[in-house]
Amino acid sequence: MRSSIHGLGLLWLVLVAALAPPARAQTPPAAPSSLELAGPWGSHWRLEGSERVRGEFWSYFDTAPDGPVPNSDYSFLGNRLQLGLHVTRDPFEAFVQLQDSLVWPVPEKAAGPGGQYWFNSKHSDPLTSAIFRQGWFRWRDTLAVPGLSTTLGRQLYRDGLETAAKDPTLAWLQRSRIAERLIGPFDYTHVGRSFDGGQVAWERDLLNVTAMGFVPTAGGYEIDANREIPNIALAGLALNLRETPIVPRTIGRLFYLYYDDHRPIAVVDNRPLAVREAQKGEGLAIQTIGADAAHVEPLGPGRADALAWGALQYGDWQAQKHSAWAFALEAGYQLPDVVLRPWLRVGANLASGDTDPNDDTHGTFFQLLPTARTYAQFPFFNMMNDTDLFGQLLLQPHPMVGIRSDFHWLRLTSSRDFLYAGGGATSQHAFGYSGTPSGGRNDVAFLSDVGLTFTPCTWFTAYAYYGHAFGQEVIRQAFVSPGADYGYVEMTFSF
Repeated sequence: MRSSIHGLGLLWLVLVAALAPPARAQTPPAAPSSLELAGPWGSHWRLEGSERVRGEFWSYFDTAPDGPVPNSDYSFLGNRLQLGLHVTRDPFEAFVQLQDSLVWPVPEKAAGPGGQYWFNSKHSDPLTSAIFRQGWFRWRDTLAVPGLSTTLGRQLYRDGLETAAKDPTLAWLQRSRIAERLIGPFDYTHVGRSFDGGQVAWERDLLNVTAMGFVPTAGGYEIDANREIPNIALAGLALNLRETPIVPRTIGRLFYLYYDDHRPIAVVDNRPLAVREAQKGEGLAIQTIGADAAHVEPLGPGRADALAWGALQYGDWQAQKHSAWAFALEAGYQLPDVVLRPWLRVGANLASGDTDPNDDTHGTFFQLLPTARTYAQFPFFNMMNDTDLFGQLLLQPHPMVGIRSDFHWLRLTSSRDFLYAGGGATSQHAFGYSGTPSGGRNDVAFLSDVGLTFTPCTWFTAYAYYGHAFGQEVIRQAFVSPGADYGYVEMTFSF
């Protein structure tokens, strides 16, 4: 079964590549006319929508047949339909969006992230739900102050994207290697999460300052995502250096985040379960301070890039003190004017793990509410207690086609802590992270993967992904079989 799934993933990639047109200069056709009309009192109305359908196949690390998650090989279909109405009348703007999600067949009692849909929802086939995904109101130049804007209501928030870079290389680094490390809408899943509350931003040519306060909704792998998670509160402040002629091809950020979680549940860490159960009501109060910067420099026939990201955490982890750290250093070089436009990148992402389950300090870096899959394309791991050394190659053989291939060497920073996975709280009753005991080992896996994007026009994108994990000591002592495969084919239509 595992070899057939492995072959199916490669077949899909070959098929999509075969459908791509030959490499030549060509501009994708324009999108169809948007559904727009002039409204009353000088307003402008626009109907927006998207349909995303994805077929996923999983051949996860094999577990014991008589264990709690006996199903390691499975596939399913996910669909997400979004319809929104955008209304503008200077200086005001409003947006309302409804979403319908489908997962079928539900991977019941299944290992790996795909099985989380059933473990969170415990619903029978098909797993479906319609939710109020967004509904916000924005006032630009609030109180007639130039550059000041206020956004209130249910919205999506992505840390690191408070203001957008203009240079295409910087923009890719910002979206793919900085944003959503700690807070994101988790849109990789077929449900996602939203944030209820507000943000205030003041933006000038050189700087952007953004303050926010939110209560997250349920979602991610939880299909019933209309509800807030009332025992979680989130607040933050970011000072962003914008890309300008004064500091060309450079962006930077200082940030502060506060996360408060007082759900009456057992958290996941390396202490005995009885200890964690006894401290259910004591909750988490975690403060994170950090900074990041990225720069692109013309060098020889191409362009070099460098990126740094780092964060320190302190606060309370139930009855323990919390003290943790994480950082990332990455660099790359691209040749934009040659065949395939190759872009080679290397990097190291490290985050602390707990070194003693019996002391009074929790030392595992906590990833808050991220979109974890952005940094773990095969999401059997995340940034917690993680040492990730990687190489990355991006190619563009045609304006419509992009190829990304990664290789990762994954290790645990602390062998006395867990291998963690997950993307943060999904409901009032699900902590949102899982942990696999290390068995006193450090080496987790080698991961090799490839993704292919095909965009023949602005309203349609096809994407195919395949990854294989070569499990090492941590995986071998925890699972029956050390190899795992994950792949999917996805199509998105939008207007």
